[in-house]
Amino acid sequence: MAMFIGIAIILLCSLTQANVSDTAEPPSLWKKAEIFQQDMEERFLLDGQALCKLILPQQNHGLSYNMPDNAYMTGIYVATLSMKYAITKDNKDKEKLLQSIKSLHHLCRASGIEGLPARAVIPADSPWKDDGIWRPTPDGKYKWRGDVSSDQVDGVMFGFSWAYQSVHDETVRREIAKDVTAIVEHILRNDLRIVDADGKPTTWGKYFPQYTMIEPLNALLWLQALKIAHQVSGDNKYAELYKKYAIEMKYAERAIQARRNLDPTRKGFVNHSDDVLFFLGIEPLLRLEQDPQIRELYVKSLKHAWEGSPPFPGLKPEANPLYSFLSAKYLGDTSEVENAILTLVWFPFTIKWNKDTLAKYEQQHGTPLIWDVQSPEPEKGKPIPIDRRENTWSAWVQDPYLSAGNPMKDSPVEYNGHDYLLGYWLGRYYGFIDKDK
Repeated sequence: MAMFIGIAIILLCSLTQANVSDTAEPPSLWKKAEIFQQDMEERFLLDGQALCKLILPQQNHGLSYNMPDNAYMTGIYVATLSMKYAITKDNKDKEKLLQSIKSLHHLCRASGIEGLPARAVIPADSPWKDDGIWRPTPDGKYKWRGDVSSDQVDGVMFGFSWAYQSVHDETVRREIAKDVTAIVEHILRNDLRIVDADGKPTTWGKYFPQYTMIEPLNALLWLQALKIAHQVSGDNKYAELYKKYAIEMKYAERAIQARRNLDPTRKGFVNHSDDVLFFLGIEPLLRLEQDPQIRELYVKSLKHAWEGSPPFPGLKPEANPLYSFLSAKYLGDTSEVENAILTLVWFPFTIKWNKDTLAKYEQQHGTPLIWDVQSPEPEKGKPIPIDRRENTWSAWVQDPYLSAGNPMKDSPVEYNGHDYLLGYWLGRYYGFIDKDK
């Protein structure tokens, strides 16, 4: 890894390399964040609700935002805006944050069933669709996507926790507490399951003890929900429930194995989507937990995920900003911070957008948004640097070992830059990225 860092620094700093000397270099990190933020606001928000992907017009079909994970995405976006606002203290950033908090409330309440969030909410006359079940909202103005999962709740809780921490308006905080506690109460009423409008448990909404023995990640996610319920409500009921599940029911101990350490070079062995869920779940727990006994178990969980289990590596080699910054802050291991920053430096706009979109933003901002590969050629069996991967809706969900491709190839789908924005503002908030970089 030291060799990897050394090669990367040489590539960044030297202008004698053939592949960078006569071509554009990446813009500053803050400039990238500015451009990704502009695009998010212009094309990927529905009244503050974050939409995951944009299917471009094809023949007689118009634009379509065909993705049912809006609650998850909006929660991440709310958290990212919260980090940004905490740093900038800019009223414009606050207004954008409040709009997306409002949209997150809409997602939590659209079903008309107390505590049952929707995966997505769209206007009733919208042609957007997928293969899921859409039901009308009680007022008939919208339709909502059911079968909400623990993934969606994880993202929603993450967003509300950060929003509560960043916005000190008591009216806003009361509304956050209302939705967070309603979700937790819904799960408690239904024997630690999420139950849909048809009265049946959703496919992936399970937190009961037997299930967490098979899927320890959900033990962590249930503790996240209870901890945040106490954070935002101050109600000791949730503090007691949290302690009961953490200690008596051994959920915190179970959560040490929340991240499965398997061979990442074998297709399908490591679920990198679960890795992001792990981050969203454990970050609030590490941020909020003060009990030394329980906190030690979360530190062990992060260390297990970060370092892996021989012979398989954990998250450490991936140069992923989320885990690198989290481990630097809570494990004191700063060895991968520089590589994480390089990932953001190399993060290409082409992994998200087609040439027409790139040309539009190049003209608006007066800076090139396409550049040659900056990273060194990866070793066999090692993670592929971000600028050598295929197009993706989430660089952090994407498999970094098996996603080699050409991100400059135009695609019928374009994606937002929520992943870059989360990595960048997390690094800024934790103090690992300088504002002038």
